[in-house]
Amino acid sequence: MKDYQDAQFKMFLEVSNFFDINPNLTKENVIIKKHDDKLKTFIEELKANIKKQEIDTSGYASQKKKAKSELSKLIFNLTASLRSFATDTNNDPLFKEFDVSQTDIKRMKDVELVNYANTVQTGLKQNEKGLKPYGITAEDLVNLSNETTDFEKLLLQPAEQRKQKTVATANIKKLISETLKLLKNSLDNDMVQFEDEQADLYAKYLELRKIDDNKTTSLSIKGTVTDTDTGEVLEYVKVTVKFKAGAELSDKVKSSTHIGNFQFKNLPEGKCTVTFEKNYYQTITVDSEVHTGRFTRLDIKMKKSE
Repeated sequence: MKDYQDAQFKMFLEVSNFFDINPNLTKENVIIKKHDDKLKTFIEELKANIKKQEIDTSGYASQKKKAKSELSKLIFNLTASLRSFATDTNNDPLFKEFDVSQTDIKRMKDVELVNYANTVQTGLKQNEKGLKPYGITAEDLVNLSNETTDFEKLLLQPAEQRKQKTVATANIKKLISETLKLLKNSLDNDMVQFEDEQADLYAKYLELRKIDDNKTTSLSIKGTVTDTDTGEVLEYVKVTVKFKAGAELSDKVKSSTHIGNFQFKNLPEGKCTVTFEKNYYQTITVDSEVHTGRFTRLDIKMKKSE
C-alpha cells in the first residue's frame, strides 16, 4: 500500500479497537453495532487484499532456474537413450530429431524448452516398446510429463501474481474509499450523541479519527481547530496559507471539516503564515514552516469575539 493508504488503514484499526474496548457502545446501540460490524468487515477484506498485494516474487528467478536445469537434465538423459535406439535401428530421422546437446538444451528459451519436452514425450511414447532395453520405463514418461507441467505452471506465476496484485490494488483503493465513507456518513454522526454527556469518550473518538500520515510526503500542513473555552471542534473555519512561490507571494485556502480538521498538500518548502478566520471568532495568524518529507501539525484554539 501507499503511505497514505497505510495511514488510513491504521486509523481504521484504531477506530475498530475503540469500539472493542468500549463494548457498551455497541451493546446499547444497535445502529452503532451495525456500523461497527461493517467497519470490521471492511477491515478484514482490506487485510486479505493487502496480503495479496504483498506477494513476494523475489525468489522466483532462482526457483525457475533450478526447475529449468532439472528439466533440461532429464530431457538430455532421455534423448540419449532415444539416440542410442535410433542408431541401432538405423532410424536416421529419429536420431537427427533428438540430436541436441545438453548445452543447447539448457540454452533453450523457456517456451522452446517446454515445446521440446513435449516433442521428446511424443518420441518416447511412439517408441516405448523398443526403448525398454535402453532403460526407458513408464515411470520416466510420467516424470517427464510432471516436470514439464510443473515448469509450465511456474512460467505462468509472474503473470498470475501481477494480475492478483493489480486486482488487490484496485480493491484496496475501493475498500478504503468505502470505509472512509462509512466513518464520515455513519459512525461520525452516530457518535455525536455523546458529545455532551460523555465528552471525554467523544473526544477520544475524534482523536482516533485523525490520520497519522507523517509518511505521506505530499502532505504539508494539517491540524484541528477547536473552541478555546468549550474544546468543541470548529467546522467551516477559513484557513489560508501564504507562502513564497518563486519571487512572488501565493496562497491556498481551505475550510475545516465537520470534525475540525484541515490539511494542505504539496506546499513549497520554506516559511509561511497560516491564518484562521470564522464569524464571531477572533482571527488568528501564526508563523509556520513546510518541510519536505514530513508534515507540520497545527492544532489551533480560537476564542469567540467579545
